[in-house]
Amino acid sequence: MEIEDLGPAERFTAGAIGQPGRRRFYIQVSSAGTNHWLLAEKEQIRVLAMEGIRTLEGNGIESDPELVAGLIARGLEVQDPGEDGERFRVGEITLAMSGDWITCLIGSVDADDGISFIIAPEQFRAMATMALQAVAAGRPICQWCRLPMIPDEHE
Repeated sequence: MEIEDLGPAERFTAGAIGQPGRRRFYIQVSSAGTNHWLLAEKEQIRVLAMEGIRTLEGNGIESDPELVAGLIARGLEVQDPGEDGERFRVGEITLAMSGDWITCLIGSVDADDGISFIIAPEQFRAMATMALQAVAAGRPICQWCRLPMIPDEHE
């Protein structure tokens, strides 16, 4: 696998584009003025957020809540990649601590492409907040069948 080292990420977020039931989930990383959109599954976004928070807490890494709130307030919604804007579909995600920084390695599902980058704990916590909100904002549950409602198919 060819891994491109992006260095420090200027922007790191994860979320969804589209209406519930028809959303596409992305991880978006910006480094050196270039955006990279990685198509992901909803569950990959949830696990990335949860495991990253566990990694930070397990290593005793604190985040400044004001910095986290500031990153969110400046806008961390995933931007639309446009046609053919996504770099690859996410396969494996690996997180590791490098001092007070998080190193993130994301490989493609077919293992022929990948990126690595580093982010501050505040960047990770801001991304995790937005990602978990996007995951939770799914389709309402049908009161009769207890499954997520499919747009235009439930009455």
